[in-house]
Amino acid sequence: MTFPCLPLLLLLGAAPAPVEGLVLPFRQAEICASVPGRLLELKAAEGQAVTEGQVLAVLDGRLEELEMQRAKVLVERREFEAKGARKLYDSKIIPEAKALESRIELDLARLHYETAAQQVKLRTIVSPMAGVVAVRTHEAGESVSTTQPLFRILDLSRVVVQCAVTPEVLGSLKPGQKVRVHLPAGDCEGEVLLVATFADAEGKVQVKVVVENPERRIRPGLKAQVVLP
Repeated sequence: MTFPCLPLLLLLGAAPAPVEGLVLPFRQAEICASVPGRLLELKAAEGQAVTEGQVLAVLDGRLEELEMQRAKVLVERREFEAKGARKLYDSKIIPEAKALESRIELDLARLHYETAAQQVKLRTIVSPMAGVVAVRTHEAGESVSTTQPLFRILDLSRVVVQCAVTPEVLGSLKPGQKVRVHLPAGDCEGEVLLVATFADAEGKVQVKVVVENPERRIRPGLKAQVVLP
Protein backbone atom coordinates (compact mmCIF):
# COMPACT_ATOMS: atom_id res chain seq x y z
CA MET A 1 0.00 0.00 0.00
CA THR A 2 1.43 3.41 -0.96
CA PHE A 3 0.78 6.94 0.32
CA PRO A 4 1.41 9.25 -2.64
CA CYS A 5 0.30 12.36 -0.73
CA LEU A 6 2.91 12.02 2.03
CA PRO A 7 6.34 13.66 1.60
CA LEU A 8 9.24 11.27 1.16
CA LEU A 9 10.95 12.62 4.27
CA LEU A 10 7.94 11.71 6.40
CA LEU A 11 7.85 8.21 4.94
CA LEU A 12 11.51 7.76 5.81
CA GLY A 13 10.96 9.10 9.35
CA ALA A 14 13.31 12.05 8.87
CA ALA A 15 12.78 15.27 10.81
CA PRO A 16 12.51 18.55 8.89
CA ALA A 17 15.80 20.44 8.55
CA PRO A 18 16.06 23.66 10.62
CA VAL A 19 15.87 26.93 8.73
CA GLU A 20 18.64 29.44 9.38
CA GLY A 21 17.69 32.94 10.47
CA LEU A 22 19.08 36.13 11.97
CA VAL A 23 18.34 37.49 15.45
CA LEU A 24 16.93 41.04 15.46
CA PRO A 25 15.77 43.31 18.30
CA PHE A 26 12.04 43.21 18.94
CA ARG A 27 11.86 47.01 18.63
CA GLN A 28 14.35 49.79 18.05
CA ALA A 29 14.16 53.56 17.97
CA GLU A 30 16.49 56.32 16.83
CA ILE A 31 16.23 59.39 19.07
CA CYS A 32 16.71 62.88 17.66
CA ALA A 33 16.45 66.28 19.31
CA SER A 34 13.08 68.00 18.89
CA VAL A 35 14.82 71.37 18.43
CA PRO A 36 18.36 72.28 17.33
CA GLY A 37 20.81 73.29 20.01
CA ARG A 38 23.99 72.54 21.94
CA LEU A 39 24.25 69.44 24.10
CA LEU A 40 24.64 70.58 27.68
CA GLU A 41 24.60 67.18 29.38
CA LEU A 42 24.44 63.50 28.40
CA LYS A 43 22.86 61.15 30.92
CA ALA A 44 23.06 57.77 29.13
CA ALA A 45 26.04 55.80 27.84
CA GLU A 46 26.29 53.01 25.28
CA GLY A 47 25.33 49.66 26.77
CA GLN A 48 23.27 51.26 29.54
CA ALA A 49 19.75 49.99 30.23
CA VAL A 50 17.15 52.76 30.26
CA THR A 51 13.47 52.96 31.14
CA GLU A 52 10.62 54.61 29.28
CA GLY A 53 10.64 58.36 29.93
CA GLN A 54 14.20 58.38 31.33
CA VAL A 55 16.21 61.51 30.50
CA LEU A 56 18.94 60.77 27.95
CA ALA A 57 20.32 64.25 27.28
CA VAL A 58 19.69 67.93 27.93
CA LEU A 59 20.17 70.79 25.47
CA ASP A 60 21.30 74.25 26.53
CA GLY A 61 18.09 76.15 27.27
CA ARG A 62 19.13 79.10 29.42
CA LEU A 63 17.48 81.69 27.18
CA GLU A 64 14.27 79.66 27.07
CA GLU A 65 14.28 79.31 30.86
CA LEU A 66 14.65 83.08 31.24
CA GLU A 67 11.74 83.62 28.88
CA MET A 68 9.66 81.16 30.89
CA GLN A 69 10.45 83.03 34.12
CA ARG A 70 9.51 86.35 32.48
CA ALA A 71 6.24 84.85 31.26
CA LYS A 72 5.48 83.56 34.75
CA VAL A 73 5.96 87.03 36.26
CA LEU A 74 3.68 88.48 33.59
CA VAL A 75 0.97 85.93 34.47
CA GLU A 76 1.15 86.96 38.13
CA ARG A 77 0.79 90.61 37.13
CA ARG A 78 -2.17 89.90 34.84
CA GLU A 79 -3.85 87.84 37.56
CA PHE A 80 -3.57 90.78 39.96
CA GLU A 81 -4.95 93.20 37.36
CA ALA A 82 -7.81 90.89 36.41
CA LYS A 83 -8.78 90.42 40.06
CA GLY A 84 -8.77 94.19 40.61
CA ALA A 85 -10.80 94.80 37.45
CA ARG A 86 -13.35 92.23 38.58
CA LYS A 87 -13.79 94.01 41.91
CA LEU A 88 -14.20 97.38 40.18
CA TYR A 89 -16.76 95.90 37.81
CA ASP A 90 -18.72 94.32 40.69
CA SER A 91 -18.72 97.76 42.35
CA LYS A 92 -19.99 99.28 39.07
CA ILE A 93 -16.95 101.55 38.82
CA ILE A 94 -15.80 100.29 35.39
CA PRO A 95 -17.82 98.83 32.51
CA GLU A 96 -17.93 95.12 31.73
CA ALA A 97 -15.74 95.64 28.66
CA LYS A 98 -12.84 96.76 30.84
CA ALA A 99 -13.14 93.72 33.09
CA LEU A 100 -13.34 91.47 30.03
CA GLU A 101 -10.24 93.10 28.57
CA SER A 102 -8.27 92.32 31.74
CA ARG A 103 -9.49 88.72 31.62
CA ILE A 104 -8.37 88.36 27.99
CA GLU A 105 -4.94 89.79 28.83
CA LEU A 106 -4.63 87.18 31.59
CA ASP A 107 -5.54 84.34 29.22
CA LEU A 108 -2.96 85.54 26.69
CA ALA A 109 -0.29 85.75 29.41
CA ARG A 110 -1.04 82.17 30.46
CA LEU A 111 -0.78 80.97 26.86
CA HIS A 112 2.56 82.73 26.56
CA TYR A 113 3.80 81.02 29.71
CA GLU A 114 2.66 77.58 28.49
CA THR A 115 4.45 78.15 25.18
CA ALA A 116 7.65 79.17 26.96
CA ALA A 117 7.44 76.17 29.29
CA GLN A 118 7.01 73.85 26.30
CA GLN A 119 10.14 75.31 24.68
CA VAL A 120 12.09 74.47 27.85
CA LYS A 121 10.62 70.95 27.92
CA LEU A 122 11.64 70.31 24.30
CA ARG A 123 15.27 70.66 25.35
CA THR A 124 15.07 67.56 27.52
CA ILE A 125 15.48 64.38 25.44
CA VAL A 126 13.85 61.27 26.92
CA SER A 127 13.67 57.62 25.91
CA PRO A 128 10.38 56.60 24.26
CA MET A 129 10.69 53.03 25.53
CA ALA A 130 12.57 50.72 27.86
CA GLY A 131 15.66 49.17 26.34
CA VAL A 132 19.42 49.33 25.96
CA VAL A 133 21.43 52.18 24.45
CA ALA A 134 23.12 50.57 21.45
CA VAL A 135 24.59 53.73 19.90
CA ARG A 136 25.37 57.26 21.14
CA THR A 137 26.61 59.54 18.38
CA HIS A 138 27.47 62.84 20.11
CA GLU A 139 29.27 64.22 23.14
CA ALA A 140 28.48 67.12 25.47
CA GLY A 141 29.24 70.51 23.98
CA GLU A 142 28.45 69.50 20.39
CA SER A 143 25.71 71.17 18.39
CA VAL A 144 22.92 68.98 17.02
CA SER A 145 20.07 69.38 14.57
CA THR A 146 16.65 67.78 14.47
CA THR A 147 17.75 65.33 11.74
CA GLN A 148 20.81 63.88 13.48
CA PRO A 149 20.13 60.73 15.55
CA LEU A 150 21.62 61.04 19.03
CA PHE A 151 20.81 57.59 20.38
CA ARG A 152 19.65 54.21 19.14
CA ILE A 153 17.61 52.29 21.72
CA LEU A 154 16.98 48.54 21.37
CA ASP A 155 14.16 46.68 23.11
CA LEU A 156 15.74 43.30 23.92
CA SER A 157 13.13 42.00 26.34
CA ARG A 158 12.18 39.89 23.33
CA VAL A 159 14.02 39.18 20.10
CA VAL A 160 12.84 38.28 16.63
CA VAL A 161 14.38 35.52 14.52
CA GLN A 162 13.87 36.43 10.88
CA CYS A 163 14.26 33.82 8.17
CA ALA A 164 13.21 33.24 4.58
CA VAL A 165 11.84 29.85 3.48
CA THR A 166 10.51 28.34 0.30
CA PRO A 167 6.73 27.83 0.08
CA GLU A 168 7.04 24.03 0.09
CA VAL A 169 8.91 24.12 3.42
CA LEU A 170 6.44 26.65 4.81
CA GLY A 171 3.55 24.20 4.90
CA SER A 172 0.59 25.40 6.96
CA LEU A 173 2.65 27.64 9.26
CA LYS A 174 0.65 30.54 10.69
CA PRO A 175 1.06 33.34 13.29
CA GLY A 176 0.69 32.20 16.88
CA GLN A 177 2.11 28.76 16.22
CA LYS A 178 4.84 27.48 18.56
CA VAL A 179 8.17 26.37 17.10
CA ARG A 180 11.58 25.30 18.40
CA VAL A 181 14.51 27.68 18.01
CA HIS A 182 18.19 26.71 18.22
CA LEU A 183 20.35 29.55 19.59
CA PRO A 184 23.98 29.77 20.74
CA ALA A 185 22.64 30.28 24.27
CA GLY A 186 20.57 27.08 24.01
CA ASP A 187 17.31 25.79 22.60
CA CYS A 188 14.08 27.54 23.41
CA GLU A 189 10.50 27.90 22.27
CA GLY A 190 9.36 30.71 20.02
CA GLU A 191 6.07 31.93 18.62
CA VAL A 192 5.47 32.71 14.97
CA LEU A 193 4.91 36.46 14.72
CA LEU A 194 4.62 36.88 10.97
CA VAL A 195 4.23 34.77 7.86
CA ALA A 196 4.45 37.05 4.83
CA THR A 197 1.59 36.83 2.35
CA PHE A 198 3.93 37.17 -0.63
CA ALA A 199 7.29 35.81 -1.80
CA ASP A 200 10.39 37.89 -2.51
CA ALA A 201 12.38 38.05 -5.75
CA GLU A 202 14.03 34.71 -4.90
CA GLY A 203 10.67 33.01 -4.36
CA LYS A 204 11.05 32.83 -0.57
CA VAL A 205 8.57 33.82 2.11
CA GLN A 206 9.64 35.88 5.13
CA VAL A 207 8.91 34.35 8.55
CA LYS A 208 9.44 36.07 11.90
CA VAL A 209 9.54 34.19 15.19
CA VAL A 210 9.51 36.04 18.52
CA VAL A 211 11.48 34.63 21.48
CA GLU A 212 11.26 35.85 25.08
CA ASN A 213 14.56 37.29 26.31
CA PRO A 214 14.00 38.60 29.87
CA GLU A 215 17.67 38.31 30.87
CA ARG A 216 18.88 39.79 27.55
CA ARG A 217 21.21 36.85 26.98
CA ILE A 218 20.25 36.64 23.30
CA ARG A 219 21.95 39.39 21.33
CA PRO A 220 20.96 40.81 17.94
CA GLY A 221 23.12 39.79 14.99
CA LEU A 222 23.50 36.14 16.08
CA LYS A 223 22.61 33.27 13.80
CA ALA A 224 19.74 31.03 14.83
CA GLN A 225 17.85 28.05 13.47
CA VAL A 226 14.08 27.64 13.44
CA VAL A 227 12.58 24.16 13.33
CA LEU A 228 9.42 24.43 11.26
CA PRO A 229 6.70 21.82 11.86
